[in-house]
Amino acid sequence: MIIVRGFNTKLLVIILLLSISGTIIKTVGGIIYGSRSLFVDSLTCFANLVAIISTIYFYRVSLMPPDTDHHYGHHKLGFGGTIVSMLAYSFVAGIAVSTLMETHEYHVYIQAVWMAVAGFFLYLGAIILANRAGEFFRAYAVFTISELIESGAVIVASLGGAIINYMIDYAGAVIITIYIFIELYDTGKKVIMYLSDIAPPQEFIEKVRRLVEEHGFSLVSLKMRRISEGVVHGDLVVRSREDIDIKKLVEHIKHIKEELREKYGLDCSIELTG
Repeated sequence: MIIVRGFNTKLLVIILLLSISGTIIKTVGGIIYGSRSLFVDSLTCFANLVAIISTIYFYRVSLMPPDTDHHYGHHKLGFGGTIVSMLAYSFVAGIAVSTLMETHEYHVYIQAVWMAVAGFFLYLGAIILANRAGEFFRAYAVFTISELIESGAVIVASLGGAIINYMIDYAGAVIITIYIFIELYDTGKKVIMYLSDIAPPQEFIEKVRRLVEEHGFSLVSLKMRRISEGVVHGDLVVRSREDIDIKKLVEHIKHIKEELREKYGLDCSIELTG
């Protein structure tokens, strides 16, 4: 989960500028020096920029408190960043496929390799800064590290295309395009899973059960759903093991709800049954 509270805005600008510079260099290198693998890689860089900007925006929106239109908060709006990212990568995948449909012979210039190397080091600089700048930037570094892997593959592919045969460069472009579709598939599965109101893991459920029992209650039933990373909503029905007055029971249940929220991120309603 990306944390944006208290992040260093200037450092974020530097990191994004490095990423933008890497994107421009790869795009220019791919177009001018004839490397299709470098061009497809540059397309993923554009998608990466759209993805991180949309992720920052929608995550901040998801932190907004409940209001008259969103009684349970804005947590699920955080998925807006993922959805925009998928749209960006889908658009890029379409362009990549269109580019690969042109199968005629082409020439890869050795300069494409140096542009790929320059793009690699610009993204490496962005990742190094990100890892030094707090949890939010470390999350961005993990998100962006795939660009380094792609850049490494492009360096090899464009070099082979320049000094051996253009088909090596073409094969590199095909591999990166396939990788885009794999990432879209994996991300889509995760989004669908979260939006389907899936229950938290059994380990989480057992922790809730133990906490309730430690406070002198038995858990009759529970229903829980994961809203986002670190946020769970639920409905619990409990029975008191002790014969105490209703006022103390109400205070006790209130304490349990607060403890569940603080320890496990569980926002729940608790019904007392006889």
